[in-house]
Amino acid sequence: MVVFGVRRRSWSAVAAVLGLVGSLLVVGSAPVSGVAGEADNEPRFSACVGPALESQGLVDVVGSFAEDAVNCLAHFGVTRGRTETTYDPGAPVLRWQMALFLARAAVPAGVALPANPDNAFTDTVGLFEGARTAVAQMAALGVMRGRSSASFGPNEPVSRAEMAEMLDSFLVEAEKSSGLGLGALGGAEARAGELSEVAPDDDVFSDIGSVTRFQYAAVRRMFELGVARGTVDGLFNPGGLVTRAQMAVFITRMLAHTVARPAGLTVQAAVSDAVVGDSVELAVSVRDNDLAPVPDVLVDVFSAGDPGEAFGEDGRCDADVVSAVGGGGGVCEISLSDSSTEPSGDLELSTDSLEGSTTVWAWTGDEGDRFKAGETVSSSVEVEVSKPGVKLRVADDMPEGATSLGFGGRVVFTLQVVDEDGEAAAVEDVSVRVAVSETRVNAGSDPAEESTQMSTSVYETDASGSIELSFRQTDPRPGSGDTGDSARLDLDVTPLGSPALELEDKTNLKKAGRESGGGAADAAAVWLDSEPTPTALMLSQDVSYQEASK
Repeated sequence: MVVFGVRRRSWSAVAAVLGLVGSLLVVGSAPVSGVAGEADNEPRFSACVGPALESQGLVDVVGSFAEDAVNCLAHFGVTRGRTETTYDPGAPVLRWQMALFLARAAVPAGVALPANPDNAFTDTVGLFEGARTAVAQMAALGVMRGRSSASFGPNEPVSRAEMAEMLDSFLVEAEKSSGLGLGALGGAEARAGELSEVAPDDDVFSDIGSVTRFQYAAVRRMFELGVARGTVDGLFNPGGLVTRAQMAVFITRMLAHTVARPAGLTVQAAVSDAVVGDSVELAVSVRDNDLAPVPDVLVDVFSAGDPGEAFGEDGRCDADVVSAVGGGGGVCEISLSDSSTEPSGDLELSTDSLEGSTTVWAWTGDEGDRFKAGETVSSSVEVEVSKPGVKLRVADDMPEGATSLGFGGRVVFTLQVVDEDGEAAAVEDVSVRVAVSETRVNAGSDPAEESTQMSTSVYETDASGSIELSFRQTDPRPGSGDTGDSARLDLDVTPLGSPALELEDKTNLKKAGRESGGGAADAAAVWLDSEPTPTALMLSQDVSYQEASK
């Protein structure tokens, strides 16, 4: 069944199209300002969600880095695999194959393909008709260029630099066909309204100076969009050949910047972790069986803390369910006051304040329809909402009461943002300045020789709100038999930003360190040449019981 021209009051005809949609991926939000060495315009939402992640039965990609990407492309009809059960992920991508992949990707991406393009390439005659048409279409759009006016080089492999240039040109066509800028497509959150406004702000790759100027610009822009990433150590490897697995990953990242979304109804959240009081951005998309956008569809969005307690025995929403986006109309009921999808088939909303582990549901229907669990087609996403961080807890991985480590031992300090209840708060990108002082004493000298090294670095908390720092000291005179050498580490931890977080001391080595060396460091550790002094004694006996004396 194919649905066209769905109107605001007649959604019932679309319900059969949607099918069951599972839980969806959540992707991180894009930074609002340029950061050196980071992709500043990554998409807030993805094309590969819900049904697009279901297995397509291609067994040779299961467990690989490209599994989700390959399944997604198969859902969109971009790839069909080598056989019904294999994909051949390690094979190189040839130019005629790349043209075919991009022509198929044009359908969900909303790119208008020329119907009867001229084909002046004499070396594509041996290709099957679909491939010849795809080559001609990509050439007519300027997405792919021939080797000359009469030669395409269909059987030549595609390099990484060429791939970047093709994807860059494809996005230009996608934006042109949809009439929407990247920001409207769930792409760059604040820095780019259109693709032309994505300005690479730094040089990430050191090995792209010899590529063409078009490829140079494309590689840098694809990096900023989160589409192309390097290999190792600041290298892009522009001449490296693209495998079928890598191609799938490249194209799915690119599709996130277009109108491509899976068939049916999907909802995504821009972040998986939020703080109480923050507004979480949601994206609802509706596509028909042909992956075409379905506009003007009413959408109701509600949330609850415990999915198991959200519905009564009759499947209806109970008192714990609330509207996730405010507005008029009843909760779990379709009304004309609900928002509706745009001409793009998408709808972006912002949630009201959420708290704790929260599930957000999105569903559609006719005016007056009420939600019933187990019967109503819906899509859901989970968001973890924590209380604001008020303290930075400094802890180590040493046993309570430990006084020192032996040389060669490692200590790990964890700096964790916590809320008012002492629970870990997933507050990302909190800047913390850590000043490190390392003092070593060589007792073998006369007099004893002492040296100190100092350094200062600024770290940022990860998605879990934490920073992990590891330190280890080695014996300066191993095997000498001397037991007088020692080393001491002092950390001065300073949360930055305004207002700064209060420090909370939960270290176990700190007191012993201060007693031996003094000072006002926030954390300390001591390494000794002698064996560490035990602070607890474990007793054991050979018999299984002991009889008490009278």
